[in-house]
Amino acid sequence: MAILLTTLYTQCKPERAQEFLTCLERNLAHPYIEAVKVFLELKEDSDYGYLDGFSHDKLEIIPVHHRSTYAELIEVANNWGNDKVSIIVNGDIYFDENSALERAEDITKEEFWTISRYEPTKDGGWKLFHIAAAGAHDCWIFRTPLAPFKNNYQLGIQGCDLFLAQRAIEAGFKVLNPCLSIFPRHLHQVAGVRNHKLDPIRKTNYWHDPEYAPLGTQTYSPKPCSLEHRAYLSTRSPMYVGMSLVGRWLLPIYRFEPIKNKLDALRRYVRTQNTKAKVK
Repeated sequence: MAILLTTLYTQCKPERAQEFLTCLERNLAHPYIEAVKVFLELKEDSDYGYLDGFSHDKLEIIPVHHRSTYAELIEVANNWGNDKVSIIVNGDIYFDENSALERAEDITKEEFWTISRYEPTKDGGWKLFHIAAAGAHDCWIFRTPLAPFKNNYQLGIQGCDLFLAQRAIEAGFKVLNPCLSIFPRHLHQVAGVRNHKLDPIRKTNYWHDPEYAPLGTQTYSPKPCSLEHRAYLSTRSPMYVGMSLVGRWLLPIYRFEPIKNKLDALRRYVRTQNTKAKVK
């Protein structure tokens, strides 16, 4: 059995609110989930919005006046008990009878799972999110108590998922993405609804943080894997060791804009030439 923690906010379109409610109801109905903690961002103390009057034996609503962080959710999970499987998800993620969520029971205290989502297809099926291998995650699983590490990042802000994986790796965890064994479902069909900037005016996010991915994003992006064939990333991974030795010197040079633009143009030219060669 597991505890599930998530975040919601009251200021949203009715159509989006219905998606959040659908995900919440399905997670509450899942037999492997014994408790659900919702950090609800309120504009006013007494306004619970679409959750006003909503109740369930498994549910606890925690009102807040700010966008919640992983650190806050992890603290609540750690207080739930020792050796508990804890699951953090974005508010538009749910698990159904085919998600194999009960396989989370296999996690060890040395591991930190950061799992990519599945998108619905037109034929009624599901497909893995197309950038699953590039640090895009919507579900995080661990055993309590989770050892402390830097995780004071707001959920839903661009770059928060890879930043969290980075910090877990730096803290000594074995990080993996077992999205080929556990299948989080994503429900976001309402067009034009995005709320993923730290500063909507300046359009900044965690990608702009100077400590973000110092060894390159791939060093911290666990590849999709199954629980039978676990593909770990850690401080002992060849990529991490190699980039620690040379990447700290090469990446700043690559990121220098004129050099980066020339290298990117060279790559495009090579791809174009290869394509022409194949056509011939």
